[in-house]
Amino acid sequence: MDHGPGALQLVEVAIACVRRDTTTEKIILTMSWVCNVFLYLGGGLAIFVNLSCVAIDATPTASLRTVRVDLQPCHFPNHQSELLCGKYLVFEDRAAKAGRMISLNIVVAPVTAAERKPDPVFFLTGGPGQGAARIASAREDPLMRELRRERDLIFIDLRGTGDSNRLHCSVASDRTSAQNYFAEIFPLERIHACRETLAEIADLRFYTTPIAMDDLEEVRAALGYGKINLYAVSYGTQAALHYLRLYSARVRSAVLAGVTTPRAKLPLHFAQGAQQAMDRLIDDCAADKTCANQFPNLKGDFASVLAAFDKGPVTFELNHPVIKTTQRVSLSRGVFAERLRLLLYDHSTARLIPLLIHQAATGNWTTFAKIAFPRGAVDSDVSLGMYLSVTCSESVPLISEHEIVRETQGTFLGEYRTRRHQQACSGWPQGEVSPEYYQPAKSEVPVLMLSGEIDPATPPEYGEAASQFLSNGRQILLRRTPHNYHVDCATHLAAEFIAKGSAIDLNAACADRIRRPRFLTELPERYNR
Repeated sequence: MDHGPGALQLVEVAIACVRRDTTTEKIILTMSWVCNVFLYLGGGLAIFVNLSCVAIDATPTASLRTVRVDLQPCHFPNHQSELLCGKYLVFEDRAAKAGRMISLNIVVAPVTAAERKPDPVFFLTGGPGQGAARIASAREDPLMRELRRERDLIFIDLRGTGDSNRLHCSVASDRTSAQNYFAEIFPLERIHACRETLAEIADLRFYTTPIAMDDLEEVRAALGYGKINLYAVSYGTQAALHYLRLYSARVRSAVLAGVTTPRAKLPLHFAQGAQQAMDRLIDDCAADKTCANQFPNLKGDFASVLAAFDKGPVTFELNHPVIKTTQRVSLSRGVFAERLRLLLYDHSTARLIPLLIHQAATGNWTTFAKIAFPRGAVDSDVSLGMYLSVTCSESVPLISEHEIVRETQGTFLGEYRTRRHQQACSGWPQGEVSPEYYQPAKSEVPVLMLSGEIDPATPPEYGEAASQFLSNGRQILLRRTPHNYHVDCATHLAAEFIAKGSAIDLNAACADRIRRPRFLTELPERYNR
């Protein structure tokens, strides 16, 4: 078909402009403009439009790539440079390819150097239920800045998260009541109300990890990338392993920080993981001169604290940090144990645990309450509906009574977390999950696994188990590291690994030099405000 000399001239002008401009944003926008022109020239050019929307690599040897996502410049307060934002539609029911569609939210952090590597880094976040695009737009961390030197960074709010038909429900009630901040987790009435509310905007059966990874693959193709790199944290590692299982040919390398697999049967493994982290904390306090002098019998103090619940909940008075009124609070053992488990996730709160345990052992529960009281927004950035759709379909139904007893016996968390989660899943729609999902992911792709030695949520054994089936995988144990992988060593290792595309010669000496920050013997002033 003859498009006429006018159309051909437009193509030549656009390509010439692209070759002179090495800014990734302008490359994409220039070609998007050309596509719009072609579309305007007539319906006969519709097929040509889809084949010609390209973004050209800044490198002289880079090849053209087809882009089917309209990316536009966007600005966020905590970012120094301009990002690109776009939407991509997928069917909620991918198998039927009909019905409701979901607009996936995409944020691209373009490379900052003049030359761009052809394989970007796709980020997969935790939860399940966190949105990668939403998190990326809120801040730029050192890892992002380092990786952007050579590659585009791609952040997608997976279906049900962030701004991609977020399955959000608030379980908080009266926030002026301090008691509501220490209520039992997963209140059934509110979970049922959440389900009914979300049923109006989503079929909750279609918000599972395998379906989300098929979305990811479709977005990769729509963005025009060939091979990609993956950077995944926590639950995101489970999603990344499934993507590797299905689409290994599309992956150049993968970093998995805080490795977990379906074998963990979330939340069953939380009890053992938290107990291991707590035991190590007690030992580390005993080995630290200052901590040991201030809290000489921390293990005994902890036993006394747990024994205080033998007769039922404990009560204490707390000055509400927001409305500044003194209120009486009742605290059950289950809620105390779950909040303590969460404090173990990060050094900033874990370093206060000896102090709060010692204070509680003397009858002062206010110190614990001040530390455990949610700071900032009450509602987590984790989409509750997505969290339940994933876990109620993929892990909770597989947990047996025998496993609950075996895996929680002798732990301070006990059966509480798993039982409450099971109750929350009662009546929640379950999606279909293929048996293949539960098999070990096998791949020859280079994979770097970073595991925190004292991680209560994703203990090192899950990374060790996964590595057995990854022929080019390497697990590095980060000493004295909890469930926080933003430490300098982890950032350095991840960036170097992605740059090299191999973990074979990676120098991991920094992993052995990580130290736990000193324990605090007094409550910081910010908790008294």
